[in-house]
Amino acid sequence: MSALQKFDAIVIGAGVAGLGAAALLAKDHGKKVLVLERAPFVGGRTLSYVGKGNKVTADGIEMDARAFRKSLPYAHCYLAKCDPPIEVIFDKGLLDGRTFEAGGHGLFWGNKGRVDFLMKHLGVSHKLPLNRGLGFVKWTEEGQPTTQYQVGKGQPYKWMSDEGYASTMEQLTSMATSTFDDMAKLMRTPLQGWLEQRNMHPEAYAYIKVLAASQTAQAEPALTPTGDFLGYMSIAGQIRMNLVSGSVATADTPGCIAIPQQFEKVVLAHGGEVWRDTPVKEVLIEDGRVVGVRIKGEDNDYEVDRVILADKVICTIPPKYMFKVLPRKWFPTDWVATLEQKFWGAGLLTGWYGMKRAQFPDAGIDEGSFVYMPGITKPEEGFIGVVDMVMCDFTAFADGEAKRGKPGQRDYYFSTALTDEEMRNPKKVNRVIELCEAWAKRTFPNWEQDKEFCIWTPGPEAYGLWRPVGVDRPDVKSPWVEGLYFAGDQYGRRLWGGGVDGASLSAVMCVDKMMGSNFEEQIMPAYHRGIPEIDEGADLRDWGRTAPATQGD
Repeated sequence: MSALQKFDAIVIGAGVAGLGAAALLAKDHGKKVLVLERAPFVGGRTLSYVGKGNKVTADGIEMDARAFRKSLPYAHCYLAKCDPPIEVIFDKGLLDGRTFEAGGHGLFWGNKGRVDFLMKHLGVSHKLPLNRGLGFVKWTEEGQPTTQYQVGKGQPYKWMSDEGYASTMEQLTSMATSTFDDMAKLMRTPLQGWLEQRNMHPEAYAYIKVLAASQTAQAEPALTPTGDFLGYMSIAGQIRMNLVSGSVATADTPGCIAIPQQFEKVVLAHGGEVWRDTPVKEVLIEDGRVVGVRIKGEDNDYEVDRVILADKVICTIPPKYMFKVLPRKWFPTDWVATLEQKFWGAGLLTGWYGMKRAQFPDAGIDEGSFVYMPGITKPEEGFIGVVDMVMCDFTAFADGEAKRGKPGQRDYYFSTALTDEEMRNPKKVNRVIELCEAWAKRTFPNWEQDKEFCIWTPGPEAYGLWRPVGVDRPDVKSPWVEGLYFAGDQYGRRLWGGGVDGASLSAVMCVDKMMGSNFEEQIMPAYHRGIPEIDEGADLRDWGRTAPATQGD
């Protein structure tokens, strides 16, 4: 194998964005593409597993309990409480036949989402079953019984007063009429201030706040760009989907990892290559132009680093960490500092409970529902915002047809939005776990008897690394280095949203910018496209088009 192989484009990272962009380049543009992935499996944050006896598999790799624990950081999460201990869960084969995610992976709009439009264009598919129904739990205070409600289509919210419900409907209707111009203009406005200016009823504010937290994984509205939230609200009417009829999805076996795996098939079918276990050490830049990458060499007696040539490189490493492979000297110092010091992780604390039978009916909630329970903590507990909880059973999605386990197996997921700092604080993580478990035991009379195991996985960056409000996302094309591009759920000045959905659109935007194509309009319906350009060069406002810094590397 030549030490100086050359490709048309190199993609760093085999997640949804990386493999999505690579598939478009290989299939639609005939480019010779190489995808380099540091992990032994593809997927990035969409890593998922299937239980097989006393082990689990992910992307064809079989793992015992120790290997499973070591795999989680590749998906930006780690192992917290397990009952029984994770080694016992594996030894007893309690995961056998079950499909589960490394953290919480909720997909917006299922087979009507951005990722599905991209898959269809590429000629691949995977079933993404939806929830059916919305439940709401009215929390009063810790240790007290709660009241559960099933939301009926077109029916008043029974936990609200008449005034609160009227105000909620007024606000939701108004938000549903938001345009992409509205979203673009409000990308630099914190959601909290925008909501407060609307002088809505307190019950409406509380409900809309929990909606925002579930859609953006940001529990504190002061940290949420209003434009990102409005995107989810305005699309509901156009796509004709909501939480009652179904708008949150999971992925059939083998889970969310199936999405990048489908993209990989396209890459390979069109002459591309995907190398696992191949971390990039450095993107090589000469005279302000990309010339290739440097990886650790393992094909010579001296383990000399290998250079792979390409005049185009797509980096999907999250903004905060991109300078692990990009030499800092080519970029403005204050831009580097903003990405490394001010971008923060939107985290999800996820608890997965393997149950012997259905639990929701015991509390008057329909199976397949997506359940909200806002306000489970108090302000004085020191969380950045009052913590909300959501809960669902993926095995009950698609009216029980979701393929996530053996017949009769039930999987209940708790998910709570916390910041990355909170997610790395064991006291706060354990506090939320304690509250969720105590509520489940009070609410479902046979919870403990029916529980086979639980696994909690805090993900400090489960929903990506977000920019502070007032700062634009880095664009998909570098203005400082020729041939350097970016893709991922936080890349693209015109991007809104995040997660798998955001990564899919970012991949399309990246390829369009690189090749001069217009796949965004060809692949995505209008409601899934990016926001308009409101302020040309806004992403450079704080840094200007001045020469990059020359200090450091």
